Amino acid sequence: MSEIEFRRAGAADTEAVTDCIAAAYANAMRDIPDLPDVTDGVGDDITAHQAWVATMDEGIVGFIVFDQVDSAMMIFNLAVSPKAQGAGLARRLIEIAEQEAKDSGVTILRLRTHKMMQRTVSMYLHLSWVEKEMSGNTILMEKELS
Repeated sequence: MSEIEFRRAGAADTEAVTDCIAAAYANAMRDIPDLPDVTDGVGDDITAHQAWVATMDEGIVGFIVFDQVDSAMMIFNLAVSPKAQGAGLARRLIEIAEQEAKDSGVTILRLRTHKMMQRTVSMYLHLSWVEKEMSGNTILMEKELS
């Protein structure tokens, strides 16, 4: 695998990020009928929040968007292209959000995921996240930072 580089996302990345998210969520979108459109509003997310991309061979293979909400850093979306999955890229993107949280004095990361996305839930549990509550079809997960 080529070297992966990380940088802040910009408005010019919107189409490539949308394609990355669509590829990352393709199976879930097919299998989970009530999953919202995870590509909706990508350009707005890049402009309004902290957004980072992972690039490989000049293409975007990963994306994370997050921002502080109340006393926690909330991850709104995390996607890794299927061609880059299994290389620890999701963990590395989360580490960017963790560092930004620490730099802001925030000690909790949060996210919501669909209860039927069990591989995703398992990955977060493996990365020391905990399930805090379930509401309808979503699971609120948290990770305390040291």
